[in-house]
Amino acid sequence: MKKLLLLLLFIPLVFFGQDCPPCNVLANPEMEITKVKSSWPKLKNQKLVKINSLTSILYENEDKYWTEWKRKSWWMKEGSDPWTEDPIWGDKYVKPNLNFSSCVNDNLRWKCGYSYVLKIPDNFKKNKKYPLVIFLHGGINSTPNSLNRRIKSLNNFHVSKDDQYILAAPLKLGIDWSAKKIQDLIEDVKSNLKIDNKRIYLTGLSMGGRGTFIVASKLPEIFAAIMPLSPHHQPYSYLSLSEKISHLPTFLHHSRNDKTSKFSMAESMFNKLLESNDNLKFDIGSSGHSGWNNIYSNEKIMNWFLSWEK
Repeated sequence: MKKLLLLLLFIPLVFFGQDCPPCNVLANPEMEITKVKSSWPKLKNQKLVKINSLTSILYENEDKYWTEWKRKSWWMKEGSDPWTEDPIWGDKYVKPNLNFSSCVNDNLRWKCGYSYVLKIPDNFKKNKKYPLVIFLHGGINSTPNSLNRRIKSLNNFHVSKDDQYILAAPLKLGIDWSAKKIQDLIEDVKSNLKIDNKRIYLTGLSMGGRGTFIVASKLPEIFAAIMPLSPHHQPYSYLSLSEKISHLPTFLHHSRNDKTSKFSMAESMFNKLLESNDNLKFDIGSSGHSGWNNIYSNEKIMNWFLSWEK
């Protein structure tokens, strides 16, 4: 009887111990879309809106590099929680009341779906179809200040008065960006807003630049055009993805004097894409690992990017 009681006490430790993730809705296999019931806040013109509806989804094997690189859970620091309802972290920061599953292991939160921020067009009309631009930020560690910089960078995007679009910026907790999570993000947006399916665009900088290649290669029929900026070369080369994205209009930027991400890999990617892609631009800069805001604010570049339809 005593052994049976010990066994019953041990079972919960096995199932609800350190290997049990905080999110409790298992994602569908392969690239099958996982939908959840969205509970969105009210949308306001020219306001940033935080969406946490996908954080309940568990993606089992989406980022093996997190454990291989022995990264620390930066969101555990006071005031750094990325799932707050407010898109900007500041003096009025309120720690979210998170309803984790019975596992309650916050260190494994990188296995959950993306929390993301939406920037709504000026004079937003709920019955109008809008283009959707997805922005993938850089970096693998964060602080409230870095999170704010990433979100505030949305203000640098040039938006034509005659061609306004919805801007979505997911917040990544892991190493590389996940195409599977981005696919569910797109579905979540489309379930709540009217989106022009022929005009969905993908861009990102640094780790988000390589993420642009990764996500587009797994979702080759989703995007009308892509814009990878200063794509990072680790944890593995993105050159092998060229065949899967060679049909996409692409604006690629990289500085020769970039000491963080390899210019040579970006140049090789350009040459590979050039073999079969006539709609390709390679912007070679000299600003090191930066210069992205000047690109996003450039009317000519953004108009070229948004001119494409699937």
